[in-house]
Amino acid sequence: MIINDWPPNIDAIRAVLPVSERNIFAYGNRIYSPASKSLPAWLIAHERVHFKQQAEIGVKRWWKRFLADEVFRLAQELPAHRVEYFEFCKVNRDRNSQSMYLQALARRLAAPMYGGIITVAEAIKEIRDERD
Repeated sequence: MIINDWPPNIDAIRAVLPVSERNIFAYGNRIYSPASKSLPAWLIAHERVHFKQQAEIGVKRWWKRFLADEVFRLAQELPAHRVEYFEFCKVNRDRNSQSMYLQALARRLAAPMYGGIITVAEAIKEIRDERD
């Protein structure tokens, strides 16, 4: 279910991360998307990974750790970005589009939001790893 609003814990998120209306959030079994009521399949797949992660340890506990621990944050985002990339590739067969999308995902993972603890090259390698 996609909700066109902010997640219930938006104040805690804003205290730690830069947030804009373009961000998408998984909270429990709901996707919060302040800017849009519809999302492409690959973004929904990304958020479903977070549904499963949150179900394993509890939503509130997951979010608390996600916001407090950059290593945990990156560890949670890597499989979600991987699924997102492969779902994107299923729909977008053009190799140039796939390459550009992969680069964009890798830059996002290498950014300060995820702790800046991985390089773009490392992120590309991790995203393309099909173990998960």
